[in-house]
Amino acid sequence: MGKKKTEGKDDKFSIYPILALENIVLTPMIPQPVKIDREEQRDYINKCYSNHNEVFFATVDHQENTGEEEEHIKKLGLLCVIDRVLQMPGAPSLAFVRPVCRANFEGMVYSPAYPMAKVSLLKNVETPKRKREEFPLLMDRVDSLFKMVMNFIAEPEKVTAEKLVQENSNTPVEHLYSIIHVAPFSWEEKYRLIESNTFNQLLESTILMLDEFEQKIKIQASIHERTHQELSQQQKEAFLRMHLKMIKDELGESEEKDEISDLMSRSSKKIWTKEARENFEKEVQKLKRLNINNPEYSIQLSYLETLLELPWNNYNHKKLSLDKVEEVLNRDHYGLEKVKERILEYMAVLKLRNDMKAPILCLYGPPGVGKTSIGKSVAEAVGREYARISLGGMHDEAEIRGHRKTYIGAMPGRFLHTLSKLKYGNPLILLDEIDKVGKDYKGDPSSALLEALDPEQNNTFHDNFIDFPYDLSRVLFIATANDLSSIPGPLRDRMEIIEMAGYTLNEKREIALRHLVDKVLQENGLKKGEVNFLPSTIDFIIKNYTNEKGVRQLEKALGRITRKLALMKVRTKKVPKEITDQQVNEFLGKKDTYLNNVGFH
Repeated sequence: MGKKKTEGKDDKFSIYPILALENIVLTPMIPQPVKIDREEQRDYINKCYSNHNEVFFATVDHQENTGEEEEHIKKLGLLCVIDRVLQMPGAPSLAFVRPVCRANFEGMVYSPAYPMAKVSLLKNVETPKRKREEFPLLMDRVDSLFKMVMNFIAEPEKVTAEKLVQENSNTPVEHLYSIIHVAPFSWEEKYRLIESNTFNQLLESTILMLDEFEQKIKIQASIHERTHQELSQQQKEAFLRMHLKMIKDELGESEEKDEISDLMSRSSKKIWTKEARENFEKEVQKLKRLNINNPEYSIQLSYLETLLELPWNNYNHKKLSLDKVEEVLNRDHYGLEKVKERILEYMAVLKLRNDMKAPILCLYGPPGVGKTSIGKSVAEAVGREYARISLGGMHDEAEIRGHRKTYIGAMPGRFLHTLSKLKYGNPLILLDEIDKVGKDYKGDPSSALLEALDPEQNNTFHDNFIDFPYDLSRVLFIATANDLSSIPGPLRDRMEIIEMAGYTLNEKREIALRHLVDKVLQENGLKKGEVNFLPSTIDFIIKNYTNEKGVRQLEKALGRITRKLALMKVRTKKVPKEITDQQVNEFLGKKDTYLNNVGFH
């Protein structure tokens, strides 16, 4: 038919005319039309058809290639017979080809007439005579996947594809190739499939490719459906908002006007600083220029709400009384005389200077010595609002300085957020566990704390959210720490360290009798005075069941005893009037076991 044998050492190859198709892979065993776009290729295919030549159809993956550059030609192609060429004026030619077999491209051969190629012919894939036991199940899987894929194809193409598969399913191999031919695979995927040299390889590769394609189109369909629903909902909401706005405008009840008028009304009642008022009025004008449906509108509105909530010049003007401070500290804390004396000195300086420009106190000591409770007592004593900010594990600098308002979900830092809740600009803020501040790629919070805690610069503290200075100099800061070595040096220099080394045995006993016993009785459902702990019993518990500088484990031991008493009261309706050392041993168990259970070794 036009096949030519090479001579000499190349007699194992055959020489055929070659036509390279751009990004097109023909399917073995399936008669199919080939669209010929280029004029030189149309002349070429007409000559081959006129001379009854078999043609080697190859694939090139380069759009600029002419089919004659060997490095761009894919190795595997099809040897085909041209049954007919249909040529319409002003349209690409259609060559109806009938594949003979697969063949490998081995190189170009010079020919003055038209391009020729050396090819090695390959046997067609055949259905094995001894089929695998699961063969029917695998073929059923192919058909079910094919039907699933066809459900995502437009109706006209679906009908044509199913008809072609029916007409070319005389053998299982033809059936697989017909499915490969009509399935919407890319040319690279089809090429990988026709590379299969055995039926089992072809069958498994087809199932895998169909399954991947099914998963891909299901994901795409799911994304499309969700996107469509979201867009539909957004369009519906935008349409309703537009009509609602028009109705309100007609009634003179514009929501935008209501919000702006509310902001201005609230603004007139605030005692602003000059800079804050100018900034607020400028930002209100910016809000007026925004459409209510614009996403920036809600960001701008949130920003103005934050400015209004901050206590710019709203201070608690209760007078500081040293007698009151001393009374509250003695009422709530037994012992710690040096600590109380230093706090009183600190308060005396503040009273004389009548401002907050004094060192920041840092209560330093082991857990359970009352650092946090002292801060709360000081707040009550000086008549200030109290807030506790836990710094343990903080890594993000934005928690101190806030986020820039352009970010979605932006908010001010912890300090300004706390002041907004307290409504006063001079509260007592306890910075708990300042020694446990972390540091990572999001910034160094301890560096941001320097500005807030430095008396020389905290009157112009810069929060990224409000984006202009805020005065923190009237806030009374007290910090707590367990380990001074982990506090950065510059931050430690801004604070005055007050060491709380721990309690003596006598102090622990008095703290238990005055505060802890009544507290744990109430927490566990027993009445005050219903059970008495003798001082000697408290000493017995301290010596035998605690190993600490504070009173936290003492409180836990008393709590465990009172829970045992609560159980006894429920069961027998009775509790002992006094707790003895023997009963302590019964309730708490062995000393070593108890200490291990509460964390001591």
